Amino acid sequence: MEDYIDISGTRINVRIEELPVLELRFYEENPRVYTILRTNGGTPSQEEIEEHMLSMEHVKVLRQSIKKVGLIDPLIVRDGDFVVLEGNSRLAAYRKLVKEDPVKWGKVKCKILPRDIEQSTILTILGQYHIVGRKDWSPFEQAGFLVRGLEATKVKIEDFARSLGLSTTNAKKYIEVYGYMKEQNDLNPMRWSYYEEFLKNRAIKNVVKDNPELEEKVVEDIKTGKIHEASDIRKLGDIVKSKSKAGKKALAQYREGKVSLEKAYESVKESGVLDEDLQRIRRFKEFINDPDLEDKFDDINDDLKNKINFEINAIMKRLKAIQSKLK
Repeated sequence: MEDYIDISGTRINVRIEELPVLELRFYEENPRVYTILRTNGGTPSQEEIEEHMLSMEHVKVLRQSIKKVGLIDPLIVRDGDFVVLEGNSRLAAYRKLVKEDPVKWGKVKCKILPRDIEQSTILTILGQYHIVGRKDWSPFEQAGFLVRGLEATKVKIEDFARSLGLSTTNAKKYIEVYGYMKEQNDLNPMRWSYYEEFLKNRAIKNVVKDNPELEEKVVEDIKTGKIHEASDIRKLGDIVKSKSKAGKKALAQYREGKVSLEKAYESVKESGVLDEDLQRIRRFKEFINDPDLEDKFDDINDDLKNKINFEINAIMKRLKAIQSKLK
């Protein structure tokens, strides 16, 4: 039976057939298993991939679903070598089912792509399925896919992102986090969100530029689980942003390993410098203490001067009322 797949406006002809489950091969570049199975170098065997896939919880759930209602989406297979480019979880589920009943589950419905299909087209197909479409790959898996796709195709990141329906900004963010994890020798998908929080926090980014020991400490605590949740990284950002004596002391104690990040945060919080109202007042103070602020009023017209003066008087009146309340 003839059919087609529409990829980025291009129609790719396929044929639909039922193929023997045991003749199909797992895709070695499958992001779900690529990093985990290649940590020791080399290429994983088909048996290693199958074993790993069968251990994954979503495959166990999928096996039960197929058993009850059957296969919903056909596998996408490359002709010639019969590598399953899309549907490796379903193949793993079928491999388990075929052991239970070789007759009933011995064949599976497949869409067969031409054997000479280009690698760039394969990457686009997978990207549209898992990055733009169902988005069932984790951010770590998506990022690894992007990195390897760029290395394989040698195209510009803007063009590759566009072919997947991704913004260049998001693609670059994914690649930055993945690259940093690789640099830190930590390709644990479960820790993606920790590094994402660490890299996107501007306050942290600014302070670690001149403080490599702090960066090493945070990475170590992420790896060892001393930082319990990704959201705890924000506490480090809050400590840095406080710009207080208490904050600097807590930061030094944390960097030197004298206290945990949680303890450092609590000590700064107890000092009161993390209070949101206090921070707003301090930002206002920084604004009016700007030495260039007065010079900006030299060349403005009288009407604007009167308006600014009116607002200043209102602010001073309000500040006196607040100060009286605090006393």
